[in-house]
Amino acid sequence: MDISKHWKAITAIPTLASLLLVLLEYLFPLNGTEKLLLYIFDLFVVILLARDFYSRIKESDHKLRFLLIHWYEFAAMIPLVLLSASPYDIKWIAFFRTVRLYNLVSLLGNSEIILLGLFAAVTVIVGAYAEYLAEASNSNANITSPGQALWWAVETITTVAYGEYYPVTFWGKIVATSVAFVGIGMLWAVIPILSSKFTEARLKKTKKSDLLDDTKQLIKDRIDDVENLNEEDLQRLIGMIRSLNNGRAAAT
Repeated sequence: MDISKHWKAITAIPTLASLLLVLLEYLFPLNGTEKLLLYIFDLFVVILLARDFYSRIKESDHKLRFLLIHWYEFAAMIPLVLLSASPYDIKWIAFFRTVRLYNLVSLLGNSEIILLGLFAAVTVIVGAYAEYLAEASNSNANITSPGQALWWAVETITTVAYGEYYPVTFWGKIVATSVAFVGIGMLWAVIPILSSKFTEARLKKTKKSDLLDDTKQLIKDRIDDVENLNEEDLQRLIGMIRSLNNGRAAAT
């Protein structure tokens, strides 16, 4: 992993942590000291995101186009302390960091499982918050707290759905439909990915075994014809035997 990927990993980890802390503030009442620590950590994350944004726009050849495409990152860089100071409940703006988080992790490698896991986590967090906003104000709702919404989102995306929590509003049902389709889609995506990984591992093992058998057969043929080998061929044969023996020792 090069320096650029190291930096993206350093930025992605606290970004994910900040999203979890924002959700934590919704789930549990925090005292003054805990909120201060949360805001300090959040400010640290904002600095990391701003630094990453500055470096990318500096390298861009089309800065105006870059700004238009990445407009959501401005919302992601607003400190939580400013959002909390607003007379309106706008802390949800901090969840724009989920888009930037997905972009960061997608650049770290091509592991489909990691990207799907991140996408699932983002869907649960955003889906739970959206469902809470849609349902909490309705007098007939049974999803009335962020904790209930989070549990509902986990149930829905995993297609378990025990049924104790369910949407009753129009927008709540829209959110539920979206989360459910994401869960089904991820299930159908994971199965072929895992199957492909297992098949690839088996093919590599088979190829390695075939190569080992070919090497052994070549050594046997050379030994059978040892009286006709010159000095160079003998040294090459000895090297092959040593290499085969070292490989067996490393395997044990």
